[in-house]
Amino acid sequence: MSLGSRIASSPRVRVLLAVLTAAVAYAASSSGMILHPSPHFHFVDMAWNLMHGRVDTDTPRRAPNQTQKPEDPRGINEAVNRHLLGKDGKNQGWNDWASYRVLTLKGGEVVRGVFPWKDLPAPRNKEFRTLDGRMMVIDVDKELRTGCKPGRAYERCDDVVYQVSFPPLPAIVMMPLVAIWGYDVNDTLVTLLFALASVLLFSLWIERLASRGVIATSPGDRLWLAALMAFGTVTWYCSIRGQVWFTALVVGLTIHFAYLWFGEGARRPFWAGVMFGLGVAARTPILFAGLFVPLEAAFERGQPFWREGAEGWKRFAVKMFWFALPAAAIGAGLAWFNWIRWDNPLEFGHLYLLEGTRGPTRDHGLFNTIFLNNNLAAAVTNMPRLMLDAPFMLVTRHGLGLLASTPALFALFGKPRRDALPSDDPAVIERKRLERSLFWTMLAVVLPGLVYQNDGWQQFAYRFSMDFLPLLLGLFALRVQKLSRGVKVLIVLSILVQLFGAITFGRFEQFYYD
Repeated sequence: MSLGSRIASSPRVRVLLAVLTAAVAYAASSSGMILHPSPHFHFVDMAWNLMHGRVDTDTPRRAPNQTQKPEDPRGINEAVNRHLLGKDGKNQGWNDWASYRVLTLKGGEVVRGVFPWKDLPAPRNKEFRTLDGRMMVIDVDKELRTGCKPGRAYERCDDVVYQVSFPPLPAIVMMPLVAIWGYDVNDTLVTLLFALASVLLFSLWIERLASRGVIATSPGDRLWLAALMAFGTVTWYCSIRGQVWFTALVVGLTIHFAYLWFGEGARRPFWAGVMFGLGVAARTPILFAGLFVPLEAAFERGQPFWREGAEGWKRFAVKMFWFALPAAAIGAGLAWFNWIRWDNPLEFGHLYLLEGTRGPTRDHGLFNTIFLNNNLAAAVTNMPRLMLDAPFMLVTRHGLGLLASTPALFALFGKPRRDALPSDDPAVIERKRLERSLFWTMLAVVLPGLVYQNDGWQQFAYRFSMDFLPLLLGLFALRVQKLSRGVKVLIVLSILVQLFGAITFGRFEQFYYD
C-alpha cells in the first residue's frame, strides 16, 4: 500500500505524520536552542525551591560569575549567567521576578507590601501598599526598627522577598527533572515536547470529529488543518525557545486541548474538570474557558436541558458536579498557594513585578479599558512595515496581529461550506452545539485579555492568542469544512509568515523595532 493510500485510510498514520513533521520542523528551526536550557529559568527555580519547602526564592540576590559553593544547586551559577549577561557581557538585570518589602516598624508591627511610587518625589514616595490592600505612609528613615538580624544592630529591619510570579504547573511538571539535573534542566526541550503533544491532541480531535461526521473534511484536508495549527499559528515560534513566558503558554495550550478533548459533549466531565483546573494552574486566562463544559452539558441533546424537565435537570446537575469537583480541588490548592505568597488567593504576583512600580499597573491595575486600543492592535490589526531599503520589512515588538500572522483566518469570514444534511441529523445537531460552545467560550477568554495591562510586548505575533487558540482552531475546522484551493493558499501563506517569525525572532534584531 502506498503512503498516499495509508494516509487516506488510517487516522493513526495521519496523526503520526503530523507529529513527526512538527518534531522535525521545530527541531530544525530552533537552530540549536533545544540543545540547551533557556536563559529565563523561572520555572526551574520555582521547582527547586518548592522541592526544598520554599514558596519564595533567593536567586535574584545572586550576581553573575559567582564562585560555585558546595551548597549551591547544580548549574545555578551558569543559569544566573545566562539570564543576567547579554552578548556583550554586561549585566542586563533580573527580568520578571516579582518582589515585595518586609518592614518591621518601631512599634513591632511587621508589614508586607510595596512602595508603588518610590520613584516619585515626596510625599508620594512614602505611600506603602500592603499585600492585603491597605494604604500606609511610612518613612523608612524614621519609622523602622533596627537590629532585627544578629550582628547588625544599626541596620534597618527592611528586607525584600522575591517570588516567581507565574502559576506553578510548569514548575511542578519539571520537579522530577530538577531533582536529577538541578538548574541544568533543558526547559527548551520540555517546552517543545509539550508543543508536540498539542499537535497530537489537535490531530486526534479533528479525526474524532470527522469520524462522527461533525466535520466533513477529507483525510488530506485534515492534514492541512494540522499543518495550520502546528506551523501557521504562533505555536511555532513560541514552542522552540523555552523561556518562562513561552513555556507557560505552550503548557497551557496542551492542557487546553486536553480539556476540549474530554469536555466536548460533556462526555467525561470529571476529566474535563481535572484538565480545566490544571489549565488554570498553567495559564490563568484558561479560567474563562470554564464556560465550555457547562455549555456543552446544557445543550447536550441539541436543546436546552431545562426543556427536558426533571430528567434534564438531573443530568445537567450530575455532570456539573463531576466537572466542578476536581476543578474546585485544584482551584483551592492554587488559592492557598497564592494566599501564602501574596496574602491574596487571587493574586499570582504580576502586580508585584518591578516591586509594584510598573507604571501602567500601579496607575490602572492589571485590567482596565485604557489598555484596549493597544491590545486590539496587537491582537488583530498590527501589520509589518514594508520598505524599499534593507531589511525591507520591519515587525513591531508589540507583534503582528492575527490577520497578518495567520492569514488563513480570513477564511472564517466566508460562508461555511458543509454537506447538505437535514437539520435534524445528529451530526448537524452536534456541529451546531459545538460551534456555539466554542464561539461563546472563545469570547469569554478573549475579552479579559483585551483589557489586560500587557499586550505581549517582545513578540513576533500575538502570543496571548495561544490562550484561545484551541477554541479558534475548533471553530475553523467546523466552519471551513471543505478546504478550497484559496483556503490552502492562505494556509501556505500563514506557514511562510510563521516560518519567518520562528527564524528571526530573538536572533535577527534588524527585522524588529520598538
